[in-house]
Amino acid sequence: MINPFVNREYLTVDAFDGVSLVKNKIIEKGCAVVFMDDEPIGLITPRDLAASPHNLIVDCLSKKPKLLYGSKIKDALKIMEESRSETLPVYHDDELVGTLFKGDIANHLMTTIETHHSNLQEVAHDLRTPVANLMGIIQLMEESFIDSENEELFSAAKIAYKNANNLISEILKPTIHPAFAIQVTPFELRKILEESVLQVQDIGKNKNIQLFVNLPESNIFSSGHGLSIKRAIDNILNNAIKFTKPGGSIEITSELKAEHCFIRIADNGIGIPDEMKPFLFEKFTSARRVGTNGEATTGMGLHITRQICESNAVGLRVISTVGEGTIFELKFKLIGILAN
Repeated sequence: MINPFVNREYLTVDAFDGVSLVKNKIIEKGCAVVFMDDEPIGLITPRDLAASPHNLIVDCLSKKPKLLYGSKIKDALKIMEESRSETLPVYHDDELVGTLFKGDIANHLMTTIETHHSNLQEVAHDLRTPVANLMGIIQLMEESFIDSENEELFSAAKIAYKNANNLISEILKPTIHPAFAIQVTPFELRKILEESVLQVQDIGKNKNIQLFVNLPESNIFSSGHGLSIKRAIDNILNNAIKFTKPGGSIEITSELKAEHCFIRIADNGIGIPDEMKPFLFEKFTSARRVGTNGEATTGMGLHITRQICESNAVGLRVISTVGEGTIFELKFKLIGILAN
């Protein structure tokens, strides 16, 4: 809600005040509520004064949308973006109750993000030791059960450890400006897919779900943040297993077209109802459901997946029919292909 950020101690000016008399006050305060006959008629900002340089305040006014007291922050920011206004008046039951500055919301959000990131880093730091201990346990078990039957299982366990350790390292990195957050480097797409498939095979087996894999025959290179890309693929594969009934199947295929590689992850699970599709990628989405075996879900996986795809310029498309299954299609821009 915007309520905590509403500024009730706002500057007021008369509609027929001379601009030269109140200009400095408006610039200092960031805005002023304009009154005529004891009634507020609008909000004036330094931008108004610059865009419409007249002698009287009333002649400098520009029409601005009104925010309703109790509006959600995201709705207020959307209105500000559409109207290109940094400041807007706030009304409650047709009565002006204050003004809202975009900067106040931004500062609050930045502080909140920094606090959450700091808390997350503390948790990640505490996880390093138990995760490192897991690798020691894996190695001890591997030495005790030396046979080909368990080789694949230990390989998957090592990959899971490696990914968990890399994720912790990513979280513990210092916060940097979003413009520099993604380290764009070449990565081999087939390798990432192989690791992701290997990691979920046992989960699929436990649910009696078959995985059919048709990966690229060549070494196909794209660019972006490889660890994040793998996380997105992991999320999609885990979702496919979660929402496919025991005895079902998942097919991972690839197709090269010109300068792109299309990766499709298709299941024959329960599908996504049409009314849920618009909310599929929202944070803590209302479209979240328990899995076919009662698996829990946070509603965050696909939101994170879309963010990763957008920041790495990876196309993401979903096709789904209730009762028939779901297809996630990822479109990668290729930077090179090496034949085996």
